[in-house]
Amino acid sequence: MAEPQVLPYVTEGDYARAAGAPRQVLWPSGTLEGPPPLMFPRPPADFYDDEPLRLDFPAVTHAVLRDIVVRGRSNMLTAADAILRHDLVDPETDLPAEAFYGRLRPAAGDAAAEWEPFDPFNVDYLPEAAAFTDPASFNYAHWMTETLPRIAAFMQVRGAAHVPLVVDGDLHPNMLRSIAMAAGPQAPVYRLAPNRLVRVGRLHSISPTGYAPFKLRPGATRRATHGVFAPGPLRDTVQRLRRAAGAEPSAAGGPRLLVRRSADLRRIVNQADIDDALLARGFEVIDPGAMSLDEQVRAYSAASMVVGGTGAAITNLIFAPPRCPTIVMMPKLPVTAHWYWRRIAAAAGAGPVLHVIGDLTEPLLDPLDPQAAHRDFRITVEDVLDAVAAGEALGG
Repeated sequence: MAEPQVLPYVTEGDYARAAGAPRQVLWPSGTLEGPPPLMFPRPPADFYDDEPLRLDFPAVTHAVLRDIVVRGRSNMLTAADAILRHDLVDPETDLPAEAFYGRLRPAAGDAAAEWEPFDPFNVDYLPEAAAFTDPASFNYAHWMTETLPRIAAFMQVRGAAHVPLVVDGDLHPNMLRSIAMAAGPQAPVYRLAPNRLVRVGRLHSISPTGYAPFKLRPGATRRATHGVFAPGPLRDTVQRLRRAAGAEPSAAGGPRLLVRRSADLRRIVNQADIDDALLARGFEVIDPGAMSLDEQVRAYSAASMVVGGTGAAITNLIFAPPRCPTIVMMPKLPVTAHWYWRRIAAAAGAGPVLHVIGDLTEPLLDPLDPQAAHRDFRITVEDVLDAVAAGEALGG
């Protein structure tokens, strides 16, 4: 096996410009604005920022690169003379999954990098393809808001319907279904296992449509990030999936949904009390984990209000109608992506997001410990009911 090679570590955009690669803008850059947040109970003024929403998002572009290697479970590309990261990664603050798990070794102060010696190297070849692999592709939230919208954006490119879509080989059936819904049932899909590479003669690359860093470097000046999401591709994705599922957004009067989670992390210890209070007020229980993707799209599109604990199941708020509020219950932590769902909803054109926060049941000694966000927490029932009343006032 050949020794790894230290290569310049650059952005795809810089590489495409230097290589003179054809590049077109699919969706322009812009700014998305919204109202101030609603949080119950209201924390101290200096605990969370309470500024109106402002989301600056970049243009989404399509480039054609030559002779590129694509890795399973990675969104970094390798050319003969460089390793390419996407343009939203900030190497000073962000720690990509490839570096966290030791697959990628930065060098020369992050100006260069190399793949570690035992990184998978079984190579296939495709004359033409589009790459949509990602280290977080197994995560439903990242898939629906970051990867799938790139596939939908690629469908705007002439001839895209006949180009193989390179995706990770271990995707959940609902994610595979989403590809058919966004790209069409006849779209060719090339599933790349984590232990394989594929070299592509002519690679179509779609720039990020959304991004939330995997982790932050220890001591990074930016202690929390809430994600960046481009409205155009995300809204196009929502419409494609709605059409495929036969779903129509409800104007008013649809069911009010209480989302059940069956996760081992971030459990709400008094969930039963919250369930009793909401069921008494006409909410219907929904378990997205037991539903097909088509069923989930139809259920959320028809909803008039959604309540649930933070986690993958909340991702479906992208399908909620504009007048459908989503109430997200989450732990009260000084450093967390507390506006993550609010930004996704705004980009998707969905209804407002209201937050209900509660204390951890077993607080950690270090409140900045990144594991704190995965601990169990308790929510006060009265705070949930206050949020429901506020959601009703907003039109839910």
